[in-house]
Amino acid sequence: MKYNQAEINYNQLLIKANKSPLLIRATLTVILLICILIPIAATYFLISERKGPHIGIVLSFFLFWGIGFYLLRIILWNTFGREIIIFEKDKILYEADYRFFKDGKQTISTENIEVVAVPTEDKTDNLALLNFSNGQQHIDTVLKVSLDKMRNIAQEINSRY
Repeated sequence: MKYNQAEINYNQLLIKANKSPLLIRATLTVILLICILIPIAATYFLISERKGPHIGIVLSFFLFWGIGFYLLRIILWNTFGREIIIFEKDKILYEADYRFFKDGKQTISTENIEVVAVPTEDKTDNLALLNFSNGQQHIDTVLKVSLDKMRNIAQEINSRY
């Protein structure tokens, strides 16, 4: 099994996700295209039958394009997803990078910060997540990396603060 990769470069930690299988991404892309085209086709058929604008057209655009946007996020995360954690003097910044946009931005103060590598529930896979906590706030990473690598990263971050 190929693990996600994590590396510290100066003042930032990058955790990169592995790409999901091509068949899954291709299937999701086909469903995404269908979600984009359904409201356009429905609008075309209603106009061609001279039924005029209808509230259902607007609702179909919101519904199907909302589903499409969600699928786009899933496809991008499973293809290019990575977590970026930036270490500054008085705070730590977290964001999820989908390559074409970023989401989930969080900030935590470094005062009394403790970083812990939290093992996953399945002990056989030997993977862990990072947990940043200062008593009032906390940030958890999403991508799992090998437990030994995460413990080394947590130790290095704790030695900085």
